[in-house]
Amino acid sequence: MQSSLQHVLAEQFGVTTESHPEPLFTIAGSRLSTVDGMRELINAYSPLMKALEPAAACVYFMSRLGVLNMAVHGMMLKDEFIDLALELWTLQIYMHNQGYAEFRYVLHDIRQLEGPQEGERSAWRKERLSHWYGTHIRPIVEAASLAADMDITHLWKLFPTRMRYMFDRLKDQAGSEQEQLRIEEEWTFVTKELNGQVFGRAGNPLNVKFIYLDYPSAPGEPDTQVRMKSGCCMFYCTEGGYYCYTCPRLKPSEREERKAQIREKLALEAASKAAAT
Repeated sequence: MQSSLQHVLAEQFGVTTESHPEPLFTIAGSRLSTVDGMRELINAYSPLMKALEPAAACVYFMSRLGVLNMAVHGMMLKDEFIDLALELWTLQIYMHNQGYAEFRYVLHDIRQLEGPQEGERSAWRKERLSHWYGTHIRPIVEAASLAADMDITHLWKLFPTRMRYMFDRLKDQAGSEQEQLRIEEEWTFVTKELNGQVFGRAGNPLNVKFIYLDYPSAPGEPDTQVRMKSGCCMFYCTEGGYYCYTCPRLKPSEREERKAQIREKLALEAASKAAAT
């Protein structure tokens, strides 16, 4: 890849023209919009991420797919667009050097699409995002729901928390207040203004109300605020897994117990550190 936009796609979102030298699994992007293709992916990915049931592998993949959504929004914010249509890329799963299965989207053809004309950015954005979510992401989510026999609402709920986190990162990296406002306005559009029909739903499934939780900090420091996940990541359905602290399935009493355990661990770590100095 040559342009600065293509470099960003490769470095931040795993969208590249270079195939991995030792892929563990490869599938055409267009196959992911079919039930058979999605089953093939789930069957291949399950042992790699130690899933105890197919649904866990399906959910993990949906979470990774949210990164591809962010690649699209990253381009929108630059008023540039490289076509990421499913038929233009292949998905590869490979083993990261840190020992976990990672994803790579390998583009076969770089198609630079036209950016917005002056005074027509809103219409351009609506057209591009409606096409992306309606034509490409919706069929994948629907195929995944059937392949893993999962509630499709659960799958759509996996996107908002991850995407909001990445939008926050973009804002932190922004060089000006104006750029931050532009990023926030992009979030508002995709979650509140994009019609639910685009997703095949009555309402926009990305429009969720986040619940914030207190997460323990080191002794003497105030707790931090973290978002409860908008959908369960099903880590508890992997080998050695359990419910995350931010899991929406965790009962309040269970979260309080977990919070106490975290405080105790932090206190022990602080005491050990103090004794060593």
